[in-house]
Amino acid sequence: MNPFLEIKQVSKSFGGFTALDGVSIAIASGERFGLIGPNGSGKTTLINCVSGSLRNDSGSIVFDGEDVSRLPAYQRTRRGTARSF
Repeated sequence: MNPFLEIKQVSKSFGGFTALDGVSIAIASGERFGLIGPNGSGKTTLINCVSGSLRNDSGSIVFDGEDVSRLPAYQRTRRGTARSF
């Protein structure tokens, strides 16, 4: 079975600061997934990349079998992924 959300080798930097460095996660449909870590560990940056609020520098984000890595946030929302603040 293919993952419903697959994050493959996602990296994101801000200037000289690397917030995400090759993050990979696979989440199955119906699975509950928790993302924990200390302040500054990249949790919000990862969620922002998945939702399209930020564009990842490298790697890919596959949602329901479709690579959404380069889609803007509003198109990702139409496909069923979003975030709240």
